[in-house]
Amino acid sequence: MDIIFPIIGGLFALAIPVLIIGGIIYLLSKLGGVTPIKFSFRAAMRIYFYVVLLISVGLFAIGGLSTLLKVGFGEIVGPEFSYGDVYEEHRYDQEERQRENYPAHLDGEPRTLPERIDFAIRGNLINGLSMAMIGLSLLVVHYFGRRWIETEEESSDMMRRIYLFAGLIIFTLVTLISLTAGIPETLRYALLENELGEESPGETLSIAIVALPIWLFYLIETIRKERANRT
Repeated sequence: MDIIFPIIGGLFALAIPVLIIGGIIYLLSKLGGVTPIKFSFRAAMRIYFYVVLLISVGLFAIGGLSTLLKVGFGEIVGPEFSYGDVYEEHRYDQEERQRENYPAHLDGEPRTLPERIDFAIRGNLINGLSMAMIGLSLLVVHYFGRRWIETEEESSDMMRRIYLFAGLIIFTLVTLISLTAGIPETLRYALLENELGEESPGETLSIAIVALPIWLFYLIETIRKERANRT
């Protein structure tokens, strides 16, 4: 499922212009159409904080935690559960080496399958820990930065609701995409007799497990803010 991460990356890239446009709408609504336009540095800072908060959630959860969970699945269930691409690459190399015209003299000693898997595990651990630490650091700094400049009234205003709605849309799509890809693949892995690595749901299932509670958070917060705004 190599297409999953590009799709998710595109969704988060879409969040940036959505939040910026939402911030512009917020500023125009504050001006009321009759007040001369004045640059509000404070409002711009709030837009900045919300954009980076959304990106940092994605880095921490999707880039970091889901990658570490994928490693965990590989250790608990089996490496073929998480590293199907490694098995496919190994099979392809084996088939290529069996060709009569394969230039073996140009190639060094190939890695064995266990070596490839070990290399993939270590790479995922490094990537997962790095993304989790970077995302968490950004999340903590910008969460408290936003709270520092934001008043109690602003915590329920239009800009806040736009941020929550953008997060809701993004993580709804991420959750649906990963669930619809991961659950059937997991069932095929469990119920069908497949060649090792042919069905490898570890990555998509990890993303779904991580994204689901974040989606629920944005859903509950969006509903709660909307209900509070009506009273």
